[in-house]
Parts: sequence; structure tokens; C-alpha cells
Amino acid sequence: MDVPTELFRIDRQSKLPLYDQIERNLRQLIIDSTLKPGESVPSEWELAKLYGVSRLTVRKALDHLVRQRWLSKRHGVGTFVTKPTITSIAPSKLSFTDQILAVGKKPSSRLVESGVAQPGVEASNALQLSKEEQVFFLTRVRYANDVPILLETAYLSLARFPGLVSADGLAGESLYDHLFRTYRVRVARLDQTLQPVKLTEQQAAHLQTKTGMPSIRSICVAYTGAGDPVEYSISVSNGYHSEFYFTFQKGDING
Repeated sequence: MDVPTELFRIDRQSKLPLYDQIERNLRQLIIDSTLKPGESVPSEWELAKLYGVSRLTVRKALDHLVRQRWLSKRHGVGTFVTKPTITSIAPSKLSFTDQILAVGKKPSSRLVESGVAQPGVEASNALQLSKEEQVFFLTRVRYANDVPILLETAYLSLARFPGLVSADGLAGESLYDHLFRTYRVRVARLDQTLQPVKLTEQQAAHLQTKTGMPSIRSICVAYTGAGDPVEYSISVSNGYHSEFYFTFQKGDING
């Protein structure tokens, strides 16, 4: 491995824990292909010297990356960059497109269905609609490097976004980018609820996996910075090719 030592860097002024900074730095080097699948990473001792931290701090960062499948350890040999078959979906990025780009993969979508409908109670309440208001809905299969990982249906107020019905190319682009570009509406917050489920036959067919496969059902409500609801969405994941990844730090947790 021939990686410039200056790329292994952390910010001593940052409030983030040192192990977290090391974890983020190494993950970015993998995303940028500076560290390539199959290559070994420096030893704990070498990384401790590069970052100016203890081996225990380095080991904590490496263990996190091993659990997330970015790295693999071979006893007596070393630690190596893996070629992930799992796509981590992290809440640090609001849009699916940004989430997939952040882990170094190519996002794409396939349109299943779109149109106008009377919303269910949950969608109507989330979007703060009256009983008479309709929604535009958009159902897509979302891909990472051409692997289907989510089947998602988004609901938006038809009165607020009437042009969505005739928008060309919407299935293949970032919905949030389109909303900002066309309506100057920017999504700033996402409330997400996760539920364990098993895929139905129809869902499994779209995700190219087996009926009954364990999955995560995600219900999201997207808001503007002013707190106005923009989108209500429901998605199910391909449990074989995706995972939800969360990280917390002091200040995010009460009690």
C-alpha cells in the first residue's frame, strides 16, 4: 500500500471523539478508492503513530469498521479493505441519492407506478391535508450499483406540487433536488420510524429476492426548516443487500 501519510488525519480541535474521527477518515479513504478492496491497511501500531493516538483508540475505530463490513480482519495476517455487498443507509444524509453517493456507490431508480390518489389517514395526517385533498404518489425501486435495495412510495400534496404529475424524468432523479430546483422547497429534517417486517411476494419480486425475507419498513416524514411537512414515504428494504447504520454521540442522547 502506498498512501500518502498526510491523508491519515484528524482534527484535534473537533469535539468528535478521536476514534470516531479515525473511523470517518478511513471510511472516506475507502470511498475515494485511496484504500482499495483487497488492500491491507496499516497496522494498529502504524495507525496509532500516524494519528498520534493510542492503539486502543485505533482498535476501537477499526472494530467499528469491521462490524460495518468496510474492513475484515485475518488473524495473524492483518486488516484488509473489503468489497461490500451490503449498502449502509445512514440518516446523516437526508436524500437517498446523497446516502448512496456518500458510501461510494452509484444511485439509480426504476419507476414502478405514479399518479394521483386519495391518501390514507396516515399520509393525510402527516402532510396536514384536509379530507378532500389528493396526493401525488411515486413508487420506485431504488438501486445502489444496480442492486435493488429499497422499494419506496412517496406521497406529496398535489395542491402544493401540481407539476409533479407531468414532470419528466422524475423517476430517475433526486426528488428533493427536483423540489428545490422547481419549487424552491428544501428538505431540512426527516423523522423516521423503523419496523421489522417480512417481504410480501410482490415486494420481493421488485427487490429480486425471496418472499418472506426479513426487511426493515421505514416510514419517513420530511419537513422544511420552518417545520412544514413536504413528503410522507414508506419503504421496505432488501434485507440481503442493505442495512441501516446509526451512530450516536454525547449531546444527541438525553439521560
